[in-house]
Amino acid sequence: MKSLNERGFRFFAEVQDEPDTDSEVFYNPEMRINRDLSEAAVRVFSEELDTEVRGVDATAASGIRGLRYSDLVDDLHFCDPNPSAIEAVERGIDANGLEASTHEQDANTVLSRFRNYFHVVDVDPFGPFTQFLDSAARAANHRSLVGLTATDNSATSGSYPKVCRRRYGSRPLRNSFMHETGLRIYIKEAFENFARYDKCFDPKICFHHRHYSRLIGRVTESKSRANRSLEDIGYLSFCPECRWRKLEKVRKCGFCSNEDLSYAGPLWTGSLSDTRFTESMLESTPEDWEKSRELLEKIHSGSRIRKPYYDIHEMASQLGIQSPRRDEVLERLSDLGYVTGRTHFSPTGVKTEAPFGDLREVLSDL
Repeated sequence: MKSLNERGFRFFAEVQDEPDTDSEVFYNPEMRINRDLSEAAVRVFSEELDTEVRGVDATAASGIRGLRYSDLVDDLHFCDPNPSAIEAVERGIDANGLEASTHEQDANTVLSRFRNYFHVVDVDPFGPFTQFLDSAARAANHRSLVGLTATDNSATSGSYPKVCRRRYGSRPLRNSFMHETGLRIYIKEAFENFARYDKCFDPKICFHHRHYSRLIGRVTESKSRANRSLEDIGYLSFCPECRWRKLEKVRKCGFCSNEDLSYAGPLWTGSLSDTRFTESMLESTPEDWEKSRELLEKIHSGSRIRKPYYDIHEMASQLGIQSPRRDEVLERLSDLGYVTGRTHFSPTGVKTEAPFGDLREVLSDL
């Protein structure tokens, strides 16, 4: 294993662009943005607590994720069943002059043992996070922040619909905004699992980037809050003829009246991120974390808008016109008084509360 450095923390691992289940102690530099935003989220959350913060890197590998939380967490734990990983983590703990606990055990075993204990629970596995949801719900304190990473996006984005229905109990939809649909399926799964334990998973910042999706939500032990949020579990209707969409199951298209609609769900129909939370994250994210700030700014820009985003190029092609620049579309929609923003899902995507017909008119007029 090599001695490596990320954001000032020294750790030990082998660099691998495409780690797999056979990897001993892998480190993927492409996931640094994930860790940057996770650290910023934990910083915002920890500053709100008036107690000692207890946290766990449940699928540690090299331990770099947990090491980056060490300035924010008072009682830090690392779990991994691989003895080579635990050796790497302990070397990292020593190299950074830290105190922390290590557990050479499966995450489910450790999380289930520390019931209602952790304020910060981070699960970053290879593949889906579903196998860790029950134990994460047990371990999460009544005031906690839970981060979940999923890399099985081909299932939730519609490439393997049977896998998605088997694994998440939802029907995906393959179209231009399939990764947003997939993210909503992930959030639904996390919310329903925590609700079984009378805890509410409230999304604070959820996003899709490259090959993975990341969910970070605040967890509170509240039956009433979970009951209210049940209203945010529903379906998505999509018209393949005109590209109209709505976060509700309807019988016919609200624009062209087509009755042959496509559906996805059940999924999360609420907000993907909390605007106030992402704003606080921006304030605490260093300026020199350029790529991470760029992604965070896009997530923040569209956080006020629940409607799925629109791809300008796809809509222009459907209308038979030349595609206008995204900034021009955003400016025109804003001038008309509509809440509008960018989206991190696509460089040619926009989020807006404008009626579908008005959006089409704007595209046609530019």
